[in-house]
Amino acid sequence: MNTGGYRRTMRGVIQGHRFLLTVTSQIDDVFPYSAVVDGVAAELRIEGVIRNRGDALQLGMAAVERHIFGLPPKG
Repeated sequence: MNTGGYRRTMRGVIQGHRFLLTVTSQIDDVFPYSAVVDGVAAELRIEGVIRNRGDALQLGMAAVERHIFGLPPKG
């Protein structure tokens, strides 16, 4: 499957914190991702090469949730 040029962005709010999750693919079947919470990059765990966009989305959401868990709740 040719996935070069793929980009998916997910925005949302969890416990009052805004997040932005982006999954891209500039090389066929390789899906790097990034996660930002309230304008600050969330720490990503090194998982190796991710070859499934669904896995990239799940890993990105896990990074967002870990980051938010360490922050005080917003009202």
